[in-house]
Amino acid sequence: MPKTIYTERDIEDLARRGVKEIAVMDDVYVTDVARERAEKLGIALRAASASAPVAASPSAAPSVPRENVEQVVSQVKADVLAKLGPGVDAALIERIVRRVVGQLQ
Repeated sequence: MPKTIYTERDIEDLARRGVKEIAVMDDVYVTDVARERAEKLGIALRAASASAPVAASPSAAPSVPRENVEQVVSQVKADVLAKLGPGVDAALIERIVRRVVGQLQ
């Protein structure tokens, strides 16, 4: 079973939807920044057994149609490079983006 990973953005989205508690099990990982954000937003992180239903989960990752892969890779790579600046290895960013986009298909 794949792990569910909560990021700061996921926590903010859940808070906007009114979620007040997240069940954290062995297959759920909450980043440190997400934990801090949850605390600030009043979202409780509760340990739960595997048989208990999870309070919320991030929305499923969208798939990328094959015909749009190059466009998505190009746009994301450009956005990341613009955000991080010229000192970043563009080839490394492209490999990472391609790996992520490949997992969305």
